[in-house]
Amino acid sequence: MGEQETHQRVRVLVETEKRTFVGNVYMPVRNERFRLSDHLNSYDKEFLCLADVRVKDRGQEHRPGELREFVAISVSSITYVTPVDED
Repeated sequence: MGEQETHQRVRVLVETEKRTFVGNVYMPVRNERFRLSDHLNSYDKEFLCLADVRVKDRGQEHRPGELREFVAISVSSITYVTPVDED
């Protein structure tokens, strides 16, 4: 990371009851031990914002899904979050 970078891009899979999202979260660079779980545990907003997102209905794993530039997901609807490799 360069000296001027203030955010780190992390590719994540986010699930809600009805949909699966794979997109980028941009979290602040605080130190080398600041992890995705630290970011989510300190998150105080109502929506988790993802960029460059693939959206699928749950149970549709074999379909390509829709591509969206940006998605805001209600934090209260999230059931699962995990980092993933680039797709």
